[in-house]
Parts: sequence; structure tokens; C-alpha cells
Amino acid sequence: MGIVVRPLAAADLPAAARINRAAFSKFFGIPDPAKFRVGADVIGPRWRLWPEAGVALDLDGKLAAVGLMIRWGSVAILGPVVVAPEHWSKGLARTLMPALVEQAARGEFAFTGLVTHPQSPKHVRLYESFGFRMQRITAVMAKPAAPVPAAARLFSRLPEAERTQVLAAMRELTDGLFPGLDVTAEAADLAAHGLGETLLIERGGRLDALALCHFGPGSEASEGQLYVKFAAARGGKNAHRRFQRLLAACEAHAALRGAAQIVAGTNTGRAEAYEIMQRAGFRTVMNAVAMTRPATDGYNRPEIFAIDDWR
Repeated sequence: MGIVVRPLAAADLPAAARINRAAFSKFFGIPDPAKFRVGADVIGPRWRLWPEAGVALDLDGKLAAVGLMIRWGSVAILGPVVVAPEHWSKGLARTLMPALVEQAARGEFAFTGLVTHPQSPKHVRLYESFGFRMQRITAVMAKPAAPVPAAARLFSRLPEAERTQVLAAMRELTDGLFPGLDVTAEAADLAAHGLGETLLIERGGRLDALALCHFGPGSEASEGQLYVKFAAARGGKNAHRRFQRLLAACEAHAALRGAAQIVAGTNTGRAEAYEIMQRAGFRTVMNAVAMTRPATDGYNRPEIFAIDDWR
């Protein structure tokens, strides 16, 4: 059995997307892989934003496993790590993982994590063997989108001259959640490729909250959904109210775009944010478990008002 671990190339992306869809559809018991996250692409956007972190594993000359990562400034998130179903239980994920771990180590990230399936001891053991430990559950939540009276400025419609200032304000806000946390590269990518929108909630000339919302073909959102990949409200006094405004703005934008459903997840370590989402009508559709280095919570803390599910 000839195994080669190498960088994931642009030419690999269609095959990588097929493996990702086949692996998750089998895991979740979906007979037709085409029915898994219809219209969504988690491979292309992640590779484009951090191609050096893309890893391919060839088995006898054919792509058999893929690993990618998200880079948000000082934060690295592993995933997806997927193996073609016909090659499960051959140890391929374990063979591929060191390249991802080494890439994260080279970046000297302050916080590194991933999510996996809490109902799968096999997955948990795999990541534990590379030094990760289970932390809090991440609730992937959804609710029907309905028009609500809320508004936000749209990053894609800002004049070029204003974008630099707004990106700096975004970095300042997320740095207050966790030092070095920075999602501005994703915001710029959404705008450049028309994959959704970054919502900006402001008050008195200050950025109060932001949301990176995927929508449409080629994005990470499934057909008919608006997917909030990352969102956060400024901390401190009245942070909970800013978070409520943020949720309303996301829902208003989902309705405006014609999405039937809004999908957003949060780590339950952010206890108040989780409870506010429940009160706003979000309901858990899937549970994942965050795994991080031992004794590192990052921004999964009660005083943080943020949305992301690391899938």
C-alpha cells in the first residue's frame, strides 16, 4: 500500500470536495452524498484562505484523505479531516494528522482547537492522541428566518477608502475577545468572491458587533440557509444587548436574502450567549464537542458573546 502525504493543490479541490461529502454523508447515515449540505463548499474557501495548511494523502496514486485548517489571526482551527469511506479503518487520518499539527506549531498560535463528534469514541481518541482534550459542547443551532426590524451596514458596499478603517475596527473588537483573534481575511474573502456578507452593527460611530454570514453557491452555507460562520459582540457592560442586536441583524439579513433558515452555533462555554440564542428561538440541530489543548479555553468563556461552530 503506497501512501504519500503532500500539500493539497488547487487541482485536488473537486476530488477533495467529493471525499468530504461522501465521508460525512456516510457518517450521518445519508444514503445519497449529494444530499449532504446541498450547495455548500467548505473545501474551496478554506484552502483559498490558507493553502499552506491543506494536506492531501494519496493511496496508491489516488487522493484518499484530506485535511484543512482555518486561520483567524492567533487562532488555528483544524478541520475538516476526512477520509474516503472505502478507506476507513486503515489509519489514514492518523497518518495525515501530523502534517496539520506541525503546520499549527509553526504558526505559534495562541489557541488551537477543533470540533468532532461526541458520540464517536474513535474520533475523540484520534484527536486525544495528538494532545487535544474534550471541552464544552458546541451547539449547532437553527431557526426559521423571518423579517425583523433590524439593520446593519454591509461590508461589501463600503467604499474602498473606508474598508481599511473598518477592518481595523473589526480587529480591535475581536482582539478584545481573545488577543490576536482576527477574522478580517475571511470578511475580505466573502466580499471579493460574493459568498455572503459581513454585517457591521454600529452605535455612536463605534463598531458594536460583526457577523460573517455565508450565503449562496460556493459558500459554506447549504442551499436555502444563511450560515453565520463567525459573529461577535463587543464585551463589557451591556454586551448581552449588543449580542441581541447582532442576532436580530443576522435574521433580518437572512430574510432579506430569501433564506428559509438561519444556522449559527456557539460553544456552551459561552453560557449567556447560548441562553440568549435559545430565547431568540434558535434550536439545537446537532451537537459537536470542542477539543483544545489541555486547560486552554481560548474565547470559550462565559463573558464572551460570540458565534462560531468550527465545523
